[in-house]
Amino acid sequence: MKFLNRTKRLKDYVVEGNQLDLKKKLDKAIKKSRYINRWIEKNLRRDEKRVVLSNLLLSTADYLEVTKSSLNLHVSVLALSTRSLYEINVRLRTVIEDELELGNWQSESVIDKVQTLEGLLLLSDPSENNSGQVILRQEIERLKGLISKYRLPTIKQPTSTGKLVKLVGLESEHKALYKLYSKLVHPSSYLVNDYGNASAIENQKILQIHAQLYAHDTISRVCEELGVPYEISKPYGEA
Repeated sequence: MKFLNRTKRLKDYVVEGNQLDLKKKLDKAIKKSRYINRWIEKNLRRDEKRVVLSNLLLSTADYLEVTKSSLNLHVSVLALSTRSLYEINVRLRTVIEDELELGNWQSESVIDKVQTLEGLLLLSDPSENNSGQVILRQEIERLKGLISKYRLPTIKQPTSTGKLVKLVGLESEHKALYKLYSKLVHPSSYLVNDYGNASAIENQKILQIHAQLYAHDTISRVCEELGVPYEISKPYGEA
């Protein structure tokens, strides 16, 4: 299957300005994405795709909130929000383009919960078989049963973003930017020993611009895929 790369240029979405302008643009995107989501929930039939796309749109709004709050914080917070908006955008593209990925994403939700509960069990004292551990084991088995009940794909581990980008033609962008995100999200030697350069205005601008780009692209694709009316979605693609 051939995937279309419909990514627009930065200037189609983002105009550089000061911090006040940036906050206003982020607020506009946050409010509008939540407004679009409310319209979707009220007007569209609830099915698997609608639920998944709606959740990705809501998560985009949440991470835009993180982006806005990060402007006066450690640069790692901004890097985290930008990388998260990027990963959401990549995931959105895959579930739109391939129905198999839609099922995989739903199955990953169950697997993530199972692995979280298994982690909690590992933190508990194995010599104590208390009621809390019993409840955790029962919930793990219940969750595993959902995969069979709803005929979801059986997967062992969530698919990495590095593998997903190959499905949607974003390998070069991933190679160019993901290393920057990782070096600034984690306490790398660069971030710890050379914070002044790591948090330089150039890096901050790259993160701020791409956070907006990925968010607007996600909003636009959700609206297009679900047929959101122009009067609801019109601010996007016109910024």
